[in-house]
Amino acid sequence: MPWYNPKLDNYIESVLDKLNIKSGTFLDLGTGPATQAKQLKDKGFEVTGVDVSEEAISLAKQTYPGIEFTRDDILQTNLSKQFDFIFDRGCFHVIDADKRKIYCKNVFNLLNDPGLLFLKCFSDKMPDNRVFPHPISEKIIKDIFEQNFIIEDIVETEFKNDKNLINVKGLFVIMKKTFKNVSINKHTDITNQ
Repeated sequence: MPWYNPKLDNYIESVLDKLNIKSGTFLDLGTGPATQAKQLKDKGFEVTGVDVSEEAISLAKQTYPGIEFTRDDILQTNLSKQFDFIFDRGCFHVIDADKRKIYCKNVFNLLNDPGLLFLKCFSDKMPDNRVFPHPISEKIIKDIFEQNFIIEDIVETEFKNDKNLINVKGLFVIMKKTFKNVSINKHTDITNQ
């Protein structure tokens, strides 16, 4: 993919550093080539990588044998354990609008309390001549997640490859699990702390 990057996504790395998060369990949702899972493992996290593609999981297991990988569909997840953190760098924006609440419920259930969801998705601010699956707006993020998560920050960003040759607009969102059916309107800009 043109946004393949062997390095840890710069936004997740920045947030982990700013919040002094150095350990815990991470779910790499939609792990694909597993580069993010590998980088998180190298930083000291216990990582599980999941993807709907059996081929991606098979390749990830061969490439990074020290990490747990399993085939899983977040819309019909079979995962039974919970995680301190979930990183989704490209899964949410391929989910059809009518299934997004299922995604939210399943991610909520997979997070420890409290737990953090780091979400990076395609932005609706992409030029009209680009064809990408389901670009996401800040309004969509709030409509889907605000009832079960405190949205700490939404930052406009880009997907970049290892050569910084692409310009795919994105959103990076930091959310904290909260009690079900509690609406929180307070937002804290974590990335500027």
